[in-house]
Amino acid sequence: MTELSSASATLGRRTRQSRWTVAALVALIGPVSIWMFFTTTYRLVFEYIVLPLVKDAYIFPEWRYRIFDAVLIACCCDGLIASFLLIRTLGSEQNASPWTGRTTLLFFVGVAVLAAGVTFGVSLRNRGL
Repeated sequence: MTELSSASATLGRRTRQSRWTVAALVALIGPVSIWMFFTTTYRLVFEYIVLPLVKDAYIFPEWRYRIFDAVLIACCCDGLIASFLLIRTLGSEQNASPWTGRTTLLFFVGVAVLAAGVTFGVSLRNRGL
């Protein structure tokens, strides 16, 4: 009988620790994704819609910036979806679905790809390429 009660106590501790981890991920991913999404879309609307209407000879940004912005917007949308799925997991008694883990992992991979791209681009720029 004591083995059963100790097993349930261990399970309860794991569930609490898991909930704290999920809450920390939601607090990290959600606000960062929302902030990056709105600041990027505001800048993109200004660069691609407002400035061409206002300036006579406006030159659009280079393709490398367009690709970076597209990946950034996709990463932000994935972060918002991951945050929603994590909040849904936090509110229920069930374990997280496989899609929740995949989406969260994809968000962190996307952020790592963006950081590596920026680092690589800056190093190429410093070498004069």
